[in-house]
Amino acid sequence: MTARTYGSVHEALRRERGSAVGKPCAAPGCGRPANGWGLTTRPTSFSAKAGSALGYSTDLDAYAPLCASHNAQRDHGGDWHSCPRGHVRLVWGTTNGGHCRGCRREWSREYNARQKSRRLAGSTPTPGTITEQNGGQS
Repeated sequence: MTARTYGSVHEALRRERGSAVGKPCAAPGCGRPANGWGLTTRPTSFSAKAGSALGYSTDLDAYAPLCASHNAQRDHGGDWHSCPRGHVRLVWGTTNGGHCRGCRREWSREYNARQKSRRLAGSTPTPGTITEQNGGQS
């Protein structure tokens, strides 16, 4: 029987290889204990789970024991050396949740720029509003 869904892939991994918990992490140079099986190649299948796309592979050889940090890195995309947006992981590092710090920094800058433009757009009374008619007083 071939595993076809995300859940059945992980069931098949546990049945054929046992638990990955406690085995050394397969990420280059890591060696920390693994917390489960993680996908080490690009996903070949996708499933909707909790409102987002979940990538997985039906090839059981595409999985290896990974620690929590490396499992999160792979789940968010990219490869061992760079995130999906091209930031080098060794330079930028990752958060505890496995997100790229470079991506987080870019998102924060974009968010702050949007907030600033909204504040500036709302600071000048628009023609015909009650504020303008009262001479700038509320």
